[in-house]
Amino acid sequence: MQRYSRALGLILSGLLMFCLAILVADGEVQGQSNSPPAETPPPPTADAMQIAAAYAAWERSGHASTFDNGLGADTTCARCKSPLNWDPEHPAAELALDCASCKRMPGEPRPVLAGGEPVPEDEWHNINCDVCHEPVGNSYYVTASFWNQQLGQYEPVETSEELCAHCHASEHGFMVIEEMAADSVHPGMSCTDCHDPHYSDVTCEDCHDTTTGPAAAEHAIHTMVDCTACHDQGGLGLWWDYDPLSQYYGKVMPQRFAHTLRSWVSHDLRTEVDCRRCHHARSTTYPALAQEVSCDNAACHPQGAVLNWCPYLPRGVAQ
Repeated sequence: MQRYSRALGLILSGLLMFCLAILVADGEVQGQSNSPPAETPPPPTADAMQIAAAYAAWERSGHASTFDNGLGADTTCARCKSPLNWDPEHPAAELALDCASCKRMPGEPRPVLAGGEPVPEDEWHNINCDVCHEPVGNSYYVTASFWNQQLGQYEPVETSEELCAHCHASEHGFMVIEEMAADSVHPGMSCTDCHDPHYSDVTCEDCHDTTTGPAAAEHAIHTMVDCTACHDQGGLGLWWDYDPLSQYYGKVMPQRFAHTLRSWVSHDLRTEVDCRRCHHARSTTYPALAQEVSCDNAACHPQGAVLNWCPYLPRGVAQ
């Protein structure tokens, strides 16, 4: 009997300790569930030196000067040119996305959109800091975000492509993001791997030394040809830019219809080059783009003219 009582006591003690353990664990879980969730710390804020450096770079960029009186300085084209001036409720807002609305002969003034309201230059915001960075006090968050004028709020972005795509994707954005996705030379690279986030001008030579390597000799005799004219893989047309107001004046450039037919730096590239894009037999319907070559061999290029195929370049082989 005594042995039975002792065993019963041990069992009851074990059950009591087990129940106490459950109660303690339950209290801890309840305590955890009732405690407020940890707040996500805000993004870092730019200091005065960072703002000054960013502003100095931005001032030299195309984003700092998007006002073009008579060519879209209104509340419709402002969608990309000056988002803070964009009126998404305006009847002409969707009309601005229709290519036919601005279609014209090259060199002719852009037609005024029906219902588009001009914005005075002193009220034009350009693509300022607060389009891509949320203001905080007298500074900005360093982390990029996008001001959605239609919703009246900032939207988080994960990558520079996601930010730039708000203006540089699709036909109206000249297919830059789509070109990058198809590019076979720089797979996985982002916009800011080449472009400074606040200053967009960049050249291939910033990373690539064209004076060395197997193509150095070809590079040396094609100084007036843009790198992307030869290395474009997107099938863009090529031309000799004859517009003295163009930044590419006097160069052979790819072409794209970007508001008008204009020189365009391709973002869809390949390493291989097919010289026949420029050097081919001259004809009345498909004239040779390259009117002269450096070779002066009378058998193939009398006085440097591009009259037929150079025998030293095999047909059907991309060099």
